[in-house]
Amino acid sequence: MQYSDTEIETYLRSGEKEPELRREFGDALYEDLSQLANAIGRQPPALERARRKVFILPGIMGSRLSAVSNGLQDLIWIDPFDILGGGLRKLWPATADTVIAATGTVFAPYLRMRLRLTLAGYDASFLPYDWRLSPADTGNALLGQMQARGYSDVVLLGHSMGGLVARAMAAGDPGESVVSQVITFGTPNHGSYAPLEILALSHGTLRSIAGVDLGSTARDIASDVLRHMPGLLEMLPDHAKRPDADYFAPATWPSGTVRPLKAALTAARAGAGGLQRPDDRFTQIVGWSEDTVVGARRGADGFVFEMKRDGDGTVPRDLAETDGITRYYTRGTHGSLCNRGDVIAATIDLIGTGQTAHLPQTRPLVTTESLAGVEISAESLAAQRFGDMQQPPVRETDFAGSFLSSDWAPDDDAPPRTAVIGTAPATGPSYSYPVSVIKAARIRWDGSKEERDNVVAKMASAKPLETESAPRLKAYTERLLTQVKASQRSPDPGIVADLETAVRTTGQVSPQSDALPAAERAFLERIIGEAEEFLSVMFVKRAVVAAASVGRIVTRDTHRGFGTGFLIAPGILMTNQHVLRSAQEARAASVQFMFELEVDSREAPGHVFELEPDRLFYASADLDMAIVAVAPVALDGALLSDCGQLPLIGAEGKIRKGQPVNIVQHPLGGRKQVVFRESLLSALPQDDDHVAHYTGDTQPGSSGSPVFSDRWEVIALHHSGVPAVNGNGQIVTLDETVWNEETDPDGRTIKWVANEGIRISRIIRHLTALPAQLEARGEPGADLVRDILRISEEANNNGAFIHKPPKTCPDCEARRNGARPSIPVLAPEGARLSPLDVNGTTVIPLQLMIGIALAPTVDRPV
Repeated sequence: MQYSDTEIETYLRSGEKEPELRREFGDALYEDLSQLANAIGRQPPALERARRKVFILPGIMGSRLSAVSNGLQDLIWIDPFDILGGGLRKLWPATADTVIAATGTVFAPYLRMRLRLTLAGYDASFLPYDWRLSPADTGNALLGQMQARGYSDVVLLGHSMGGLVARAMAAGDPGESVVSQVITFGTPNHGSYAPLEILALSHGTLRSIAGVDLGSTARDIASDVLRHMPGLLEMLPDHAKRPDADYFAPATWPSGTVRPLKAALTAARAGAGGLQRPDDRFTQIVGWSEDTVVGARRGADGFVFEMKRDGDGTVPRDLAETDGITRYYTRGTHGSLCNRGDVIAATIDLIGTGQTAHLPQTRPLVTTESLAGVEISAESLAAQRFGDMQQPPVRETDFAGSFLSSDWAPDDDAPPRTAVIGTAPATGPSYSYPVSVIKAARIRWDGSKEERDNVVAKMASAKPLETESAPRLKAYTERLLTQVKASQRSPDPGIVADLETAVRTTGQVSPQSDALPAAERAFLERIIGEAEEFLSVMFVKRAVVAAASVGRIVTRDTHRGFGTGFLIAPGILMTNQHVLRSAQEARAASVQFMFELEVDSREAPGHVFELEPDRLFYASADLDMAIVAVAPVALDGALLSDCGQLPLIGAEGKIRKGQPVNIVQHPLGGRKQVVFRESLLSALPQDDDHVAHYTGDTQPGSSGSPVFSDRWEVIALHHSGVPAVNGNGQIVTLDETVWNEETDPDGRTIKWVANEGIRISRIIRHLTALPAQLEARGEPGADLVRDILRISEEANNNGAFIHKPPKTCPDCEARRNGARPSIPVLAPEGARLSPLDVNGTTVIPLQLMIGIALAPTVDRPV
């Protein structure tokens, strides 16, 4: 794939080479890169002199190498057709009339970082180099080119060997006239065992190449080409760090390996030892969580390797670390480090401020079992890591084994492969429930036991109306009447008349009273049941429309998911206060809608909208509720108005206790999921009348999800799970052991017994006084809050479950052209709500979990 940086960005924006690029990057990474490229295309052009220059130096095998002869370029690395015919031998030794030159970068492991740096305002580009050669020689040559071109205040980002090249460049510029800052990722500052693995014929690179080269075996390629390359040999483990074995000494190499020549090892020792140690311009990012070769000893016919989970899979953690240098730690494999969202976000922070909260500075501790080394032969290592490799390499990264990878972490929330027993303090937003929140939820759950038991008993005895008080049952019947009237142009007069009679009946006599005649009770149950069944035909269609208004709260720089939110008025999102605690946190976040599965099971990339807390941000810790303004146009040009909105209806009566609830959520900050009728409203505690208790399948990351009635009106703002406890009141895990917050900070192992949400009626009651309070404090957003209240009242009066905003968006075209908003985008004053059009055709592009619950208890994680 021989495209320049400019060409690849253009193709990502236009879709011109989509099949080829999807094949190279994979669908998910392609979609992400395409969104980034389009976002860059919408940015106004910046003055080049005002943008700080950042160069990305790829790792070994991350630069394309070509044979240049008579002005013509012949791509060798990575050209499958050239490799097929034995072209790799052109790399060593070079002939007198042929020059080997770096002519590009392998995009998959690095393009995401470059595009995000560009969006962050930096002039970022790749700096490919000839990785066959000594890093010291390469660094000196690159520095000379920069000096000749007049560069200054340059930031170098070096992955793997690229970090060694950056060390040489910085060492040649002690006065910092050119290089002002260096960040390295997985750099083998004291070597790596990857060169030994290659020359022991156990590395994936050799197997990939040999699988394509029809005329060569893995041993041929290692013997004829790779063992001669200074760039590879200078990355052998430092004898000072591994005093038990000197790999620069020929005698250390056993039979069965491809032994480097003595002269090559002597030169490599001198080259590696000649690199000056990093200075205070450097920051290191080190991987720690992968199975990594950390030692090797001579065996009878080859090396016997020692493996520990203490590195990035290629570079041992201690061989990457350099004392006295600022250092951060990350999970992830060596080849994918520069694709990780947390690493990219940390890099942007470090360039801008010199520090970051996206990565810990203290290496997480691991269990004794994980720290124990395991010996394995070269042959077994090859079999364990790569199997038979029957599939030939397809993408560029397939040829480079573990050195390069197109893997990426869009959410960066995968659990660590290591058993963690202690971590650094939490950094950045988390999808986990705060411990104080879940403990308070448990206390309230215990206090609602009598009410919950009563609901269970009444439902079991087929007396569903007796779960409610007369006032709430009257409110429920009134709400049914309003909805039935709104559902048809000419409502059935029989049903309307019966419901009006039911309203009068519930206002006169309590259904819990023994004095209620059996005939009246039977009438109430019949007419309420008929009305509920009448409205149920719109269940799925309403679900589709409602789900479109639910989005995933993500970090602004990395798009890592950590919560859920939903639109409650034009351009206004609601979530939990523990998800967005302040305007500052909101500025660092965005919301992503339509991040879900398509009907063909492909993952939709979604549309990312920036949050705009300077127009409106308000949070209540008491109600664990936050509202914030949202940009009307997404980074990819999509309109927020297409997502609709879910009015907050302040009146009670939207649901009865014992009835099913439905939840639309982004569990663990991942794709959208819907729980249909698998949860029951089990309690509305009187002592804590702002909360509702319900069963259901939610997980951390679902914080801020809307909880719906069967008619898809929002009844609660989900904010916490209720944990199981033992006899001592301690939170327990799924295996009934006491939960340890240090070992499981995200609460993945907690056993959940129920859920708790904040009642919408209480939120609306709280918001009623907010406009005046905002104006009194001189804070923005009072008019936006009035729109929330206006739409709430209209939805309450009209019976419509959802508000359809106008299709016009006067501010959207300006947004697409890069302008910032001057006024909120709001529905016209006095706009009427219309009931859902039940004649439309809809498609459900969601992952659905459908079940029927018969009792308000659950014994599964929630």
